[in-house]
Amino acid sequence: MGQPKENRFRMLTYASGGDVMFFLGKWLANFVVLAIVSLIYKGLTYANLTAMILGALVLTLAQLTIKPILTLLTLPINILTLGLFSLVINGLIIWLMASIVPGIYLKSFGAAIIAWILVSIVGLFVRPLIL
Repeated sequence: MGQPKENRFRMLTYASGGDVMFFLGKWLANFVVLAIVSLIYKGLTYANLTAMILGALVLTLAQLTIKPILTLLTLPINILTLGLFSLVINGLIIWLMASIVPGIYLKSFGAAIIAWILVSIVGLFVRPLIL
């Protein structure tokens, strides 16, 4: 008749703690990736460490909430452009981060798209080490 009580409790603890740990890991990974990208690319700059921490938080929240909705809403144009429109969506997420958090500066929307490309490339190497 189901699992013993200790197994159910252990699974519940893992499920709730796993979500928090996943979010914190993604936040840390985004922080490290944004720090590296800001050193490499001068189109994305930070005024101080607080702005970088808040920027990583906003980016993580946007990736988990806004990006899936935008991707779903723009699916037809994304199919027509063979996926290239996803660069615009990702650039929009970076631009949104820079406009919400004071102390983060982007040169232009094109700089946001280039920054996202660099975030993706650097993230390929950094995220497996952290997550």
